[in-house]
Amino acid sequence: MTHSQRKPRGQSEIVVFGRRAVLEALAAPTVEMLGVRASDRVPKPIRAELNAAVTSASDDCAIEWTSAARVAEWSREPRHDQGVAARIRLLQVMPIDEFLGSLTGHGARRPARVVAFDNVTNPQNIGLVVRSAVAFGFSAVLWPTRGCPWIEGLVVKASASTVLRARLLPCETLPDGLTELAAGGFRSVGLAADAGQSLAEFEAHHRQALVLGSETKGLSAEVVDRLDALVRIDMSPGIESLNVAASAAVACYALGETSAQIA
Repeated sequence: MTHSQRKPRGQSEIVVFGRRAVLEALAAPTVEMLGVRASDRVPKPIRAELNAAVTSASDDCAIEWTSAARVAEWSREPRHDQGVAARIRLLQVMPIDEFLGSLTGHGARRPARVVAFDNVTNPQNIGLVVRSAVAFGFSAVLWPTRGCPWIEGLVVKASASTVLRARLLPCETLPDGLTELAAGGFRSVGLAADAGQSLAEFEAHHRQALVLGSETKGLSAEVVDRLDALVRIDMSPGIESLNVAASAAVACYALGETSAQIA
C-alpha cells in the first residue's frame, strides 16, 4: 500500500507500505529506492526476504530496522503497514512533452496508446484501469491531478503494483492534457453508453488516447469537447452499462489488439 495524500499530486516520490508492496517495489526496475524502514518485530522469514531483496535492488540502500512507531511515521497507516515501509521515486512519472519526445525516430513507427481518467474518483477503479492498460500494452496513463486521486494504497493494490512501472503523465486538468497530446498527433476517443458508433467498429488511430468517465456522471462536457470520437460497448438487451473498471478492460483489450499488441 502507499501513502501520498500529504504530498502534492503528481509527485514522483511516494511512500509504499506493506510487505508485498515493498517487495514488489524493490523488484521493479522503474522504481528508485530512497529508503526502507522495517519493524524489528517483523518475523525472521520476512526479515530474510527483505534483506535479500534490498541487497539485490541497490548497493546504496539499506534497511533501517527500527520501531513500529518509526515505520508508521512514513506509512501513516500503523494498522495496515505490516511493519514495513519504503520511500520510493517513480522513474516513469514524466511531463507530456517528454513522453511525446520519446515517440520520435524508431519510436514513431510503433502505434501508441494512452488511457485517461475523467473525474474517476474511486482509487480501486483507477488501479484496475491501470492494470488493464499495462496488461494490454498501453504506452502511458494520462493522469489529471485535479478531479482524480493520486497514487495511494488502494491504487497500488488494485493495480497489482503495475502502477509502479507504468509511464504516468500528470496534467492539471484532463482537457489540458488531451490538448497537449493532440499537439503530438494523438486523437482521443471516449466511452459513452449512448454513442452512435460501436467500439467493435472503431478503427484506432496510430496515436490514440482512450478516455474513461466516472460511473455516476460519465464524461464531462469539457472533455467531450476535446474528443475526436465517442464509442459504446455493445451489450445484451437489458444491461445498461459496465462499471468503469470492466469497461476499461474491454476497451483496452480492443485497442491493444487493434494496435498489434503494443509492447
